[in-house]
Amino acid sequence: MAIEDIFIALEEQGEQESREAVQAAQEQAQGIKEDAEAQAKAIRDAKVDAAKAHATLASARTVNSARLAGRRTVAGVKERAIVQSFDEALAKLGSIRGTEGYPALFRALADEAVAGLSGEVVLQVDPADAALAADYLKVSGLVGSVDATAKTCGGLVAVAEGGDLFRRNTLEDRLEKYRGLGQSEISEVLSA
Repeated sequence: MAIEDIFIALEEQGEQESREAVQAAQEQAQGIKEDAEAQAKAIRDAKVDAAKAHATLASARTVNSARLAGRRTVAGVKERAIVQSFDEALAKLGSIRGTEGYPALFRALADEAVAGLSGEVVLQVDPADAALAADYLKVSGLVGSVDATAKTCGGLVAVAEGGDLFRRNTLEDRLEKYRGLGQSEISEVLSA
């Protein structure tokens, strides 16, 4: 019986070792499974975070692009309104010559243009202003002549020093000067 007892003991020991190996394998498998689940969750979370970040960035880009397009549209409308305002003002300048106050305006423009000039002066004016320019030369005491070949809505160009010095003081020139200065002010009014 002793051999049988040894076989039984060996068999029990084998079964015990087999149970322990199976239990260790199950514990190891459970650890591997838990580790794999944790890694899968981390990968999923990273992918979700990356997708959210991408969606946020894409959304911000779309919103910024729409805002920029809106600003460009508004700026274009404002610019067209400014240009239209100055074009309308230029069109109305043509009717100033026929007003009662135009002779005084012409004298004021001429005074500015010839201020500080000496010697012979040529006043370049529109044919419609030739008489006003001739009268101005007489009254001002300047030596000069009238060149009535300019095309303006009003005002004049004073030429002195043998053609080396030009002083433009036409209504169009004054409007053009104001266009540069006034555009920012007009833009502010349109923005309000």
